[in-house]
Amino acid sequence: MFCGALSIRKGLAYLLRAFSELALPNSELLLIGSRQAETEPLLARYAADNIRHVGPFREFDLHAYYRLGSVFCMPSIEEGLAMVQVQAMASGLPLICTTNSGGADLITEGEQGFVVPIRDVEALKEKILFCHDNPEARAAMADAARARVESNFAWSDYGARAITHYRHGLGLQGVEAS
Repeated sequence: MFCGALSIRKGLAYLLRAFSELALPNSELLLIGSRQAETEPLLARYAADNIRHVGPFREFDLHAYYRLGSVFCMPSIEEGLAMVQVQAMASGLPLICTTNSGGADLITEGEQGFVVPIRDVEALKEKILFCHDNPEARAAMADAARARVESNFAWSDYGARAITHYRHGLGLQGVEAS
């Protein structure tokens, strides 16, 4: 599963190529997001019955689609931190992301998913194939992904980290708040 603008910078070309070359039985690549003129030739080149575009959708409605997936891929070439990664993990999807997606800050390699180099079709194929061929490991990563988000990414967690950083920046670490 992929969610985001279907664009060059999101690494769509590498995901489409990897998925197509794998030709996995009983698999489907679900693409959620707005189509971009720049990637229409790619979508035509890799058109197949098991590659389906279903979006875009309102952010509030995405959870219903995340439940359909078994793995979330974010192959971005450049990205700050794609929030769809956190949303997918919260829905119980292991994450396969690139070093440039911000995902490395979300997961521990091999526990909640995998981080691969940008533009590396072979690495994407390796991790997608691992998830396909190892349903028990994939399920464990899915559980770990959901638990990671539940225990570290609530607004209260963000607030506590922000206060800690502000206190440190102001030289107030170790000083009791009143």
